Amino acid sequence: MPGVRSSIAPVSEAELPLLAAALRALAADLADVYSTKEDTLAKAVCGPDSSCIALLAKRAEQAVGVVLAAPIFSTIHGGAGLYVSDLWVAPQARGEGLSRQLLAALLQEGARRSMGRFLKLAVYHDNPNARAAYERMGFTPHTGETSMLLSGPRLFKLKETP
Repeated sequence: MPGVRSSIAPVSEAELPLLAAALRALAADLADVYSTKEDTLAKAVCGPDSSCIALLAKRAEQAVGVVLAAPIFSTIHGGAGLYVSDLWVAPQARGEGLSRQLLAALLQEGARRSMGRFLKLAVYHDNPNARAAYERMGFTPHTGETSMLLSGPRLFKLKETP
């Protein structure tokens, strides 16, 4: 559907199955594991205590794109921004600028929530097309920083530290 405009809006509870399906498609595209349960996703993106922003791009009630982000505070940037954990565009909608539209809508929603000072994301090393797309939008590599992760038993061990 080239040239057809997508509607982009925050995910409603009724649209959670569309969001979950899009996130599963992203995980499959990246050969990643998808382990998020729908109730966990619902708490993260819907309701007054939501910790994330999820925007869904739809055409004819079908998901063609999604962005999921969480607030991140930076003293360097002087305030809150958003960490984009997931960005997916359906194969039939790729090459139409939908990623840019989703990120622009995310920034607008973030600004409305006082978290629109910057965007941060990670790109897999084996995904040069995504990296090139982000660079065309103006993203630059953040050199001098290594992404690190703590999960599983070591996370629980740290949590139990007195």
